[in-house]
Amino acid sequence: MTAELLENRVLGALRFVDSVTGLPIDADLLVTAPGVRWIRNRRSCWVIADAPGFDDYATSFGSPPTSPAVGSRTISLQVTDPSGRWLPRTTSVALPRDPDPSHAAQPQSLFAVTDVPLFPAPAAPVQRGWAVVYASVAGSSPGTTLPGALVRVVRDSDGVRIGGGMSDARGEALIAVEGIPTTSLGEGDGPVVATEVAARLQVIWDASAGPVPDPDTLEAKRSTLLVRESTTGLASGRVASMRL
Repeated sequence: MTAELLENRVLGALRFVDSVTGLPIDADLLVTAPGVRWIRNRRSCWVIADAPGFDDYATSFGSPPTSPAVGSRTISLQVTDPSGRWLPRTTSVALPRDPDPSHAAQPQSLFAVTDVPLFPAPAAPVQRGWAVVYASVAGSSPGTTLPGALVRVVRDSDGVRIGGGMSDARGEALIAVEGIPTTSLGEGDGPVVATEVAARLQVIWDASAGPVPDPDTLEAKRSTLLVRESTTGLASGRVASMRL
């Protein structure tokens, strides 16, 4: 019997997290990308073991090739939850990652795991204390809806994004916000103690993105893809229904 030493360089790692809580998702997700080989580890990370065009890079463990340059290539992937608790989405990751250990704290580092948020499906369970809105995202024509729309929750007082959701294939969305206090100091001429937060729900939609878009792309282009926005009041533990 002979022993053979096998050394391979991985290309990066993704971790899928709940968009509401930020916690890692420990579920049997289906992650697909043409020609990409994945390894799921015990920390719920999806490690990119190999990808098209990186054969030399993956087997050069001692010193990585200088070509392709760091971040010069992009792979696109789609993640789906067979249980239906989280909505499918697409995303992309730039490769290769920076292998320099001194840059480990940088987002593009090979040693940094990239978190990819997944949005809950309309039928997903909700937690006590969340502010929840069940929304039907209307289309431009009567009786139609917008699938694959990003719904941003923006706090009125400072314009900060505090939550969000995505519409499913039927145009239905679950928007949940965690961390709204049961009481807070009021603003302006209102009551001294307030029990709700004034917010705007912004619908961001791209007709060319298809039914399973990349919400990060929608977020980045929100200024040009804003369809409409509605005002509402959010409160801890309150559940509301709206047509946006």
